[in-house]
Amino acid sequence: MKQNLKKMSGFTLVELLIVIALIAILSVAVLATINPIEQANKAKDSTVQNDAAEVMNAYERFYANSQSYPWMVYGPAGNKPSVETAMLLRSDTIGFGICDASATLTDPATTTSAACSTTSTTPGLLITKDELKPAFVGKDEFRTVASLDENGLWMYKDSGSGGSIYVCYVPKAKSNRDTATNQLWCLLGGATPTRIAAGTGDCAAPTSTGDDAWGEPTTAITSGEVAIFKCVP
Repeated sequence: MKQNLKKMSGFTLVELLIVIALIAILSVAVLATINPIEQANKAKDSTVQNDAAEVMNAYERFYANSQSYPWMVYGPAGNKPSVETAMLLRSDTIGFGICDASATLTDPATTTSAACSTTSTTPGLLITKDELKPAFVGKDEFRTVASLDENGLWMYKDSGSGGSIYVCYVPKAKSNRDTATNQLWCLLGGATPTRIAAGTGDCAAPTSTGDDAWGEPTTAITSGEVAIFKCVP
């Protein structure tokens, strides 16, 4: 009888503690390998990169239909940007073509929209010309950029009628901030905006993937000292 009871008994407390400890160790090892925060940042970067590609394609369609770009309707009379003009626009400026349109006699690069939301009754030209869906304006790249500029997109156009257009963003995943495996860029503002590859000229590579400048792209554009952007294409 005693032998039967012994066979029916469960784990001892020590055995249970050992099993729990092993499970905990394995869980930590799996989390360390997967790194859920990095995976979430990779997924976010992938989404933003797809959005950037959609915006760039919308610019190309817009130009094919009207032989102009959205920012060319803004500016002082007689001094509006032309197809030759180099441009650098943040996603909440009126020239970017997503958020609210404004008076035509304003600077497309510095005038931000009064409201950037899906409820706007005066969306930008890419929306009104049906190059992008109205819901596009509700994305973080446009809705939250005023307070978190690292969420934004930047449109850069080379000077000249054949100047290439790039839509750039600030990557969040460490793997996408690695200058050894990624092509990163400085975007410089001013009278003639320019795009410079990381590690060339005045475009210094970030000192680390956690550098504060990653979260201050507008400041970086002004200083031109930190390469923080990935661009499409």
